[in-house]
Amino acid sequence: MYKKFNNKRIAQVTGLVLATALITPFAQAEVSGEVSVTNDYRFRGVSQTAGDFAVQGSLDYSMDNGIFLGAWASNVDDDSYDADVEVDLYAGYAGAFGADDAIEYDVTLTYYTYPGQDDSSRYLEANIGFYYEGFHFAQWYTNNYANADVDLHYSELNYSYEIAENWSIDAHVGYSYGDGADLDWGENYIDYSIGVSTEVAGFGLSLAWLDTNLSSDNEISDGPWKNSGTVLASASYAF
Repeated sequence: MYKKFNNKRIAQVTGLVLATALITPFAQAEVSGEVSVTNDYRFRGVSQTAGDFAVQGSLDYSMDNGIFLGAWASNVDDDSYDADVEVDLYAGYAGAFGADDAIEYDVTLTYYTYPGQDDSSRYLEANIGFYYEGFHFAQWYTNNYANADVDLHYSELNYSYEIAENWSIDAHVGYSYGDGADLDWGENYIDYSIGVSTEVAGFGLSLAWLDTNLSSDNEISDGPWKNSGTVLASASYAF
């Protein structure tokens, strides 16, 4: 089963994947989704909603053969967008290996879109992720970040530790590097978070502290591209 450690796991549906999906019996498919509310939509440490609330949702279609596809959406508010909504498409393959299939993995293609805006900001990103017990490592790469013909790499490590029934401590660290990071900030940077999460009456709840190590010259404490440290709260419902 494809795991989602972050709010987004998004990819372009390639012809090969879609063709394979269409010939797979629907009886072997599972449709799932999630809706969530958060006080700030942060992507790799940077706000996409100018520090304001976001309503987000996803719809996933996964098959027993490991193929999955779907869509994720959120409102956005940024001076680089003419659109108010981000809609991302994803598709990929998930599997497992090792003793008792203890190590799980997924390979995903990600296509970022902003309906209502021209094609200039759309771009494709690929990633591979590995999962072992509470650990998750993923490597992301695009050679056309923000459709600007520059490369961007993102490495992330996540860890979730159950401290009590339905209660976990969650930690994350990510590193953005390459010409894309230089295009946005003139420097590579780290984003990180630490928090707790639980489930109550079917709702997922989380509270975390999130920040980056961007230099003081690049720190933005208010408005578009806000990247200063913040408390991030979210509630979600999966179906």
